[in-house]
Amino acid sequence: MNPLVPVDQDSAKIIDFGAVLNAVRRRLVPILITMIIVLGLTGLSYKMVTPRYSAEGQVGIQRTNEEIVNAQEDQRVQPLTTDSSSVDTEVAQILSPETLGRVVDRLGLAKNPNFVGTDPLSPADARNAAIRAIAGGLTATRDGTSYAINVNYLSTDPVMAAKIVNTTIDEYLTRQQVEKRDERNKEIALLASRINEARGQLQVAETEVARFRAATNLVDIQNQSTNAQQSIAVLNQQLADAQAQQAVAEARNTARSASSAGAGSAVVSPVLQQLRTEEATLSAQQASLSERYGDRHPQVLETNQRLQETRRQIAAETARVRQSLSAEADVARRRTSSIVSSLGAQKGQLLQGNAASVRLAELERKATTLKSLYEALLERYQQAIARQGTERSAGYVIARAVAPTAPVSPKKVVFAGGGLLAALLAAAMVAAGLELAENGFSTRRQVERALGLPVLASVPDLRTLKRDRIKSPTPATISQHLIDHPGSVYSESYRSIRTALKVGREEQAARVVAISSALPAEGKTSTSFSLARSSALAGLSTVLVDCDLRRQATSRQMEGAIQYGLADLLRGEATLDQVLVRDSASGAFLLPQRSSTAENDYDLIASSAMQQLVDQLRERFDLVILDTAPLLAIADSRAIASMADVALVAVRWRKTPAPAVRLALDHLAMAEARIGGIIMTMVDLKAQSRAGAGDELRYYKKYSSYYS
Repeated sequence: MNPLVPVDQDSAKIIDFGAVLNAVRRRLVPILITMIIVLGLTGLSYKMVTPRYSAEGQVGIQRTNEEIVNAQEDQRVQPLTTDSSSVDTEVAQILSPETLGRVVDRLGLAKNPNFVGTDPLSPADARNAAIRAIAGGLTATRDGTSYAINVNYLSTDPVMAAKIVNTTIDEYLTRQQVEKRDERNKEIALLASRINEARGQLQVAETEVARFRAATNLVDIQNQSTNAQQSIAVLNQQLADAQAQQAVAEARNTARSASSAGAGSAVVSPVLQQLRTEEATLSAQQASLSERYGDRHPQVLETNQRLQETRRQIAAETARVRQSLSAEADVARRRTSSIVSSLGAQKGQLLQGNAASVRLAELERKATTLKSLYEALLERYQQAIARQGTERSAGYVIARAVAPTAPVSPKKVVFAGGGLLAALLAAAMVAAGLELAENGFSTRRQVERALGLPVLASVPDLRTLKRDRIKSPTPATISQHLIDHPGSVYSESYRSIRTALKVGREEQAARVVAISSALPAEGKTSTSFSLARSSALAGLSTVLVDCDLRRQATSRQMEGAIQYGLADLLRGEATLDQVLVRDSASGAFLLPQRSSTAENDYDLIASSAMQQLVDQLRERFDLVILDTAPLLAIADSRAIASMADVALVAVRWRKTPAPAVRLALDHLAMAEARIGGIIMTMVDLKAQSRAGAGDELRYYKKYSSYYS
């Protein structure tokens, strides 16, 4: 980063509105010219635009799908509530090619050259061209969130615009009625076909039910099933009783078997119990008699005989009881088996009846379903017949279009506003372009912020003065103006330079001043010439040295032939007094260049002889001014600047590029030259007074009376 270029933090953070305003002031003339041109073109465009008229009609959409013939019991046709999507659908239908085609056919627009042009077209192509022409100007939009649709057509013919809008509305409503009528007729034809088909299917189903009833003798399936179920319940009860009795008999029979195995007490019989009691009594008597009389006693023998007889009777009774129990068990088993057989027969009969009833129920359901379908189709058919011819459109006309009397375009307000906006934008672009194209400095503040150096003076351009204006200034005529008008603003600017350098005072900052510039034609020579004359007129012994061996800008301003020059002095071919030329107008001395300087003299300007000459001039004169060549072009200028006590850089107002000035200052810094400040040259007083923020010349009009 260049150390001579400080960073302006404030300008990096905020927009400098003052700078913007100053730029507008500087570019006021091109801005006004641009705005006048744009506004003129806008007015011309307004006159050339063909007026266009807008006709508008309005269609409303039914909130519900109402029918003239409305069957309240018919649940299959429900009225649909109109919502936003349905309104958008109606808008699409209005703008559909089919609706527009009907409009074209009805109005005969396929033969209208305003819609199809003058080129010969086939009927189909002409119709399509007319449809496209209408679609380009026709719009249909929903009115806010309501159920109304605004239909608008824009045309150069107000009557045709109204016709197209009204015809579009009529064809849209007619199309809906026709479509509903066609749908109704298709529905009736389809229902008639389905009714005939359902009637035949119903007849076949009812015939199958009758035939099945006759084949299965199922007169009253429900009663038969109930009787069978009751019989099965009775048999189940009997079976339970028989099984209980069988269990008892088998238990007794089992007890009999146990008795035969030695468990005699298991067989229960009154006779048998009596015999066993008697057997027990006789056994006791036998035991008692045998113990008393012995085994051979007659009572003992009689008792034994009676005991054996009793036992024989017990055996006979036991055999009879056994036979009776076995027979009883067999009877119980046969009864149980019989009941089981009867129960199976009843269940089989019930299952057979149930299967037949299931089949019959299926056939009856089929017949019932077909009958319901047939009745529903017949009812729907009757309703469709009743509604035939009562079809209505879902929309209705709210307002029909009328031929407009005033055009909607072009609008003066819109053109005026747009033209003004375009003029402002164009003016802004022109001003911005000029500002971007200009990369120089325009104010003291810009220079000091960008370069970090003070501006010693702003020298006005004599072509912009109100009085004593110089149309074609040269360094000689410019400096002559300083002599002729010592009280002018131009003369005052050089007093400012002398004041800044403290020239003529005891604390004079510099006795040798080098004046240079970054580029040619920056006003460097005029500045050097004018500063020399201004100092001489102030009573200071001043010498101006022309250090530009190539251009000799200062020397060319002198009248008469120059006998000796700077190169002759540096080579020792002439003395200082022989080379010096006195300016009769101001009393300043000039050390010029001869026009015939050789190329091998270019190195003399940076030699030690030049340094000795500068030291000699410093001792002899109060002020030595070195007019050098441009810094970027000639390296010798940097060496001469380093020989001076201070170097001043001339910067042309709004012309010298800022990068060039920075580069020139870098070269001076590398040459170890002491930079004293910047001189703004050729400042336009008019422009600067309008927008010279940060510069004293901005207020030139206010204090111009001080200058004579």
